[in-house]
Amino acid sequence: MKIFLISTPRGEGKVRKNYKLIYDEVQNLGYEHINNFIASSSIDIYYQEMHKGRSEHIKFFNDMVKSIQAADICVFEASTPSFGVGFLIQRSIDYSKPTIVLYYKNDTPFFLSGIEDDKLIIKSYDEENYKNVIKSALESAREKRDKRFNFFLSPKLLQYIDDVSRERGITKSKLLRDMIVKHMRSSSEG
Repeated sequence: MKIFLISTPRGEGKVRKNYKLIYDEVQNLGYEHINNFIASSSIDIYYQEMHKGRSEHIKFFNDMVKSIQAADICVFEASTPSFGVGFLIQRSIDYSKPTIVLYYKNDTPFFLSGIEDDKLIIKSYDEENYKNVIKSALESAREKRDKRFNFFLSPKLLQYIDDVSRERGITKSKLLRDMIVKHMRSSSEG
C-alpha cells in the first residue's frame, strides 16, 4: 500500500526528528513511500531548489499533486502551520483519499480540526506513543479507502459530468459521490 507523507520544511527546527521517526515507522509497518521528501529534504535544500525559479515551483507543485493522486493513503505532519501543507491536505480530501493529519503533543491544528470529512483522521502524538498512533491511524485509514466501481455512461451523460465537475472545480468521482449522497438524504427524508 502506497503512502504519501509530507510536512513543511519550516518545521524542521521544532519537530524535524519526528519526521524521520514517522517516515521510518510507516516503512516498518510494511507500507511503501511514494517519495522521500520528508526524510531527505531540509529547509536549506528546499529553499535552494525554490530559488532556481518558477519552473522549479511548478515541478514541485506537480510532483506533490501527482504523489497524492498515486497514494492509497496520505499522511501529513501538521505541527507547524503551513498554507502549502493545508492546501495539500485539502487536495487529498478532494481526491477522496484517506487523510491522516498528525500533530505533536499540544500543537493542535485548530483550523484543520474544523473540517468535517469521514476520511479525515487527526491524531496527536509524542515520542512515547507515536508508533501506536501511526499504526492505529493507518489501520483506520485503510478501512476508509474507497472501493473502485466502474460502469458505462452514454456520451451525453459523460459530457454532463465533465461539464459540471469542471464548473464546480471538483473531480468527476466527487461529483457523482455528492449526487448519490444528496439522493440518499432526500430518499431518507421522504
